[in-house]
Amino acid sequence: MQSEENTVKEPVTADVAAIAPQSKTVRMLWILILGMLTAFGPVCTDIYLPALPDLANSFQASPAVIQLSLTACFLGLAVGQVIIGPISDALGRRIPLALSLIIFSVASLCCALAPNIHSLIVLRFFQGFAGAGGVVLCRSMACDMFIGNELTKFMALLMTVNSLAPIIGPLMGSAIVSAWSWHALFFFLTGWGVLLLIGSLSTLKETLPLQKRQHRLTAALKDMCLQLGEKRFVLLALALSAVMGGFFAYLAASPFVLQVIYGFSALEYALIFALNSVCITLASVLAGRLERRLGAAFLVKGSFVVMIISGAGMLLTAMLEPSSSIPALICMLGFVSMVGSSQTPGFGIVMAARTKGAGAASGIFGILGFILGSLTSPLVGVMGERSMLPLALCMLISALLALLLFIVGQRLPKPAAQA
Repeated sequence: MQSEENTVKEPVTADVAAIAPQSKTVRMLWILILGMLTAFGPVCTDIYLPALPDLANSFQASPAVIQLSLTACFLGLAVGQVIIGPISDALGRRIPLALSLIIFSVASLCCALAPNIHSLIVLRFFQGFAGAGGVVLCRSMACDMFIGNELTKFMALLMTVNSLAPIIGPLMGSAIVSAWSWHALFFFLTGWGVLLLIGSLSTLKETLPLQKRQHRLTAALKDMCLQLGEKRFVLLALALSAVMGGFFAYLAASPFVLQVIYGFSALEYALIFALNSVCITLASVLAGRLERRLGAAFLVKGSFVVMIISGAGMLLTAMLEPSSSIPALICMLGFVSMVGSSQTPGFGIVMAARTKGAGAASGIFGILGFILGSLTSPLVGVMGERSMLPLALCMLISALLALLLFIVGQRLPKPAAQA
């Protein structure tokens, strides 16, 4: 049997090598487009975060109700991935991607015109559902072209581009809300979806050859169900997804923690959020460089340990309620930066445990993270906008659960074959 070290240096087959972009210019263009597609999750949420307090005033709704619009988007992102992923295994990547971008643009325009919070919540689900196409198809296309260490390095590059969204998004959202209103955010997202549609159709090739597709959609859906029976894959996917519950709790709670509890302005909040996003990027790039030397599993477990320490520190901060914002800022920074260092090598570990199509496996991996995120994001508001305790508990519990699941999953037998 060929060692793992020898199997990760080249793309899967000669056919895949022909599909992958060869010139440096075209490769960078692919990375830019795919990175922007991967950013659908943070774009749908991060640009929106500075407007949450304004939305609460505009619709005269409580923070918990406003945070349901985030929950609806998370659910849409989750459900969309588990549906679009298997469809792409049967139809290829380009057609589902084009349809997703069209629906995303239309849903974003409707969000801008939403007359009340209930309509906005429903429309945000459809926006997230369509945006899931970019997330799941980007990962699937990467798996079509690369494996092992090559996949990790490519995902690290995508994460670098992807990280621009959480850096620029809140700053842009803050500027838009300050100059106009929250409606303008969704007009911007409409234009962004249209531009990505044009860029994808003109730049990206089909990465899933006909001979590798599932000839029937029912077969692709069956593969997804069979993949759910692979204990190693499911446990590892749950481990990487568990920390996303804490991360999405941070997304939902941070505007209120920083702007309401500690009195930061929308712009100051956006700058703090951008700093945290930069640290996610740096941690992701560093993990990509250290994986071959330290091992992906070591990096993932080390990241989870730092997350546990940060969650415990956040819990202590919530209980002691110091007047300074520095302890809370340090704990949030420590937690979210480890998202980059765990997800980048962790994705390769999870996908190496699959036995079926990349689209189905990527869809399952995606839905787990967003389901957990949709569960935790409304919980952070149950004690009101001036309590950090729910956020701290979500951070700590999610990190502990992630480490436990990862250790158990790593001890299970590796799959005998991969589709």
